[in-house]
Amino acid sequence: MTALVLAGHGSHITPQTAGLVWTYVDQLRSWGTADEVTACFWKETPPFSQVLNTLESTEVIVVPVFTSQGYFSSTVIPAEMQLTGPVTRRGERTIHYTPTIGEHPYVQQIVRQRAEDMLLKYGLRPAETAIAVIGHGTRRDQSSQDAARQQAAFLRSLGLVSDVIVAYLDDEPDIPSIFQRTPATNIIAVPMFLAPGSHVSIDVPAALGIEPDSQHSRVNGRSIYYTDPVGTDESICQIILELARDTGLTPHATTGSSQWQHFPLAGGHPFVEAIQQNGSLEFGQLYLTPNEVKPVTAKSECVTITDPMPLRRWVREKPFRPLATSDDLPDNWRVPVENADWLPAIVETVYPGAIADWAALQAGHFQAESLAKVSERQTGMFRGVHHTPIDTIEQVVESICGRCARHATWFHQTSPKGTIPCQSPCNVWLSRVMEAVAI
Repeated sequence: MTALVLAGHGSHITPQTAGLVWTYVDQLRSWGTADEVTACFWKETPPFSQVLNTLESTEVIVVPVFTSQGYFSSTVIPAEMQLTGPVTRRGERTIHYTPTIGEHPYVQQIVRQRAEDMLLKYGLRPAETAIAVIGHGTRRDQSSQDAARQQAAFLRSLGLVSDVIVAYLDDEPDIPSIFQRTPATNIIAVPMFLAPGSHVSIDVPAALGIEPDSQHSRVNGRSIYYTDPVGTDESICQIILELARDTGLTPHATTGSSQWQHFPLAGGHPFVEAIQQNGSLEFGQLYLTPNEVKPVTAKSECVTITDPMPLRRWVREKPFRPLATSDDLPDNWRVPVENADWLPAIVETVYPGAIADWAALQAGHFQAESLAKVSERQTGMFRGVHHTPIDTIEQVVESICGRCARHATWFHQTSPKGTIPCQSPCNVWLSRVMEAVAI
């Protein structure tokens, strides 16, 4: 079997960052792209370090959902997933790691179309117009600038406008410098980001001095035309497929008509058996029967949801819950189950990665990671987090883990059978510790 994994950043602030990646996943699943299709994130669940545990496939393709090769794609993801290069062999499994989405040649056409659409829509004169390609950038990895520079060079070669420059959110030249570096009356700002998340909707507009939801603004006597990010283009899933095929594999799957197919499979069979044998199962804040999934607090009159996307939006975005297993799961919904084999996919949509861990604990081979081990593989702000005073660690365990459907096995060393174990501290926990230490 073959699995396709999309590795994104995620966010603690906005649902759109990971939400766009899950939209890609939904589309790829509907196409029957691979036997198992899923996502993993730095700031959300399932994390980079644990997603492979949710899969049964022996051939795995990991596509980094970033606009450029940089710190996350070249350092963080390989460290968290223990990848040794483009191909990693681990027992009977082979893991293929592709270039980032932003390195695919077709992204140039998306950027070009974004600029041309603005020129046409607003009737802009090329001689009075400049294009600013805005990337993320980071001082931790200068290669993160390459994608924006390459896009700018491509646009410059087309001669669409009088000037093409680059700017970065977290590097030099910065975004405010755009106004000093081009005299153009009109500036088309193209954000080289994938999702319409907090960077695109908050940070970049603030740096440009424009309103967050405004496509056209006046700033410093200039007209600013702000385009959509490149990741919302409908061609992105085709780009993902091409990157996957470039590994030498041809992703394929057994086709079917159910919207609950092509989900991670690890632990699914014992999970379904437990529900069928017992007639029901409480799993975190979910109440499961062979015919229905709903929150344990659901009332008799509930909203009926039948597809993964609206279910995910209901439990993630109403309000936004960056920690999928936090104990504030929205209620008053239900998912009818026509086939018991759908149960793992429905639960995976609510609690990504939880079934595989539950099944491993039930079978007696679940392995947790110590805080020290997690700290050792960090290359950024979390490195050395295991030196945090124990009283601070305990306080954050109580405030975060104490309000989570998972049991903090990594802290308590063991978990009662039947609970959902937690292999390692999540990004929400690590971030909260860093905040506590900084106070």
